[in-house]
Amino acid sequence: MKIHYFVCVLWGLALVGCGTINADRESYMKDAVYEKERYFGDAVSEPAFSRYELRGKYEVDEEKLNIHIDPVEIYTQEKEEFVVRRKVSYERYGPYGYSPGMCVFKVVMVFDVLFSMIDDDYAEDLQETCYKVYEWKREEQEQPPEKTGVKTVELLARNYQDSSGSLVFQLRADGKRVNKVNLTGFRGKERRGPYSWTVNSWYDFSRLEDDDSLEIEIINRRGKVALDKTLAIAKEDTESVIFKSKYDGIFQLYYTCRLCNANLTDNFYTDARRIIWYSNVYLYKGKGALDFVASCIEDRFDRLRHGDVRVMRANTPKGRNIWPDIYSSYGTVRGVKAPDEPTVDDIQSCIRKKRLDLEIKNYYG
Repeated sequence: MKIHYFVCVLWGLALVGCGTINADRESYMKDAVYEKERYFGDAVSEPAFSRYELRGKYEVDEEKLNIHIDPVEIYTQEKEEFVVRRKVSYERYGPYGYSPGMCVFKVVMVFDVLFSMIDDDYAEDLQETCYKVYEWKREEQEQPPEKTGVKTVELLARNYQDSSGSLVFQLRADGKRVNKVNLTGFRGKERRGPYSWTVNSWYDFSRLEDDDSLEIEIINRRGKVALDKTLAIAKEDTESVIFKSKYDGIFQLYYTCRLCNANLTDNFYTDARRIIWYSNVYLYKGKGALDFVASCIEDRFDRLRHGDVRVMRANTPKGRNIWPDIYSSYGTVRGVKAPDEPTVDDIQSCIRKKRLDLEIKNYYG
């Protein structure tokens, strides 16, 4: 009796329709007009000269100092300005598949009702048949350009030539001028961007001290106008440029050991590879010789008889920043007394013994 009552209720609801779904827009669905872009159209005046500018920057690439210098002229001109707007609206579509008669049929047949309980497709189809289901779509329409007025814009020109004046490069180390060069080769309108030079091509940075600070000053004279631009070289870049003019890199020896002192007499035993000691950090000049140094030091300092002396190296002092991460993968070992570590004299002795073309120097960074 209850089942028949339930079916009758469904049938009655189907006759009148069970209501609507998604009939009203959500709170965020607001019609609006947005600005898409602005652009300049035709000019309404001739370009007028405004000023000279001196632009420039430096970069360090492969430990070489490059400068990019760009003397330009700035003109002003009035142009029409236009704005393009975009209209956003939300439109309602539907209902889809709504049919009270078909709804009654499906409810009376019962099968669609039962299948809708276990199958999403049947449920969605029954819902669209018995309910007024609506869908909201976001629509965008670009509006015709509108003129907003006349604006003053700046135009850039590159007409500077060697005959236009002079352009002087000066390099300062710790505030003292160490190099001065007239930069030439400017050909006016043929230029499409900055002119570039590699300072290392004419200046030997090995003359400088390792801890010197560097600064570049560019002076551009154009008639009665004198422009000045200063470029401070970052500490890491300075270190890299000066360092590579003197050295090939930086290195440190480290002693690793596995199964060291199995008799436990020195309490250095471990079944995993561990670091026993690090040497000091050294600067070096020379190619392909460090592995021979490590081999020689190992012959002299492998007191634990199961160790290896290895080399950690980097092209510049900055490169050694990752060494702690590499060392941490080994871990350290507890011991009563660490074995002797090599000094700079020991390393120099190995260099002489192996007759290596290698120069080293303590690094105090």
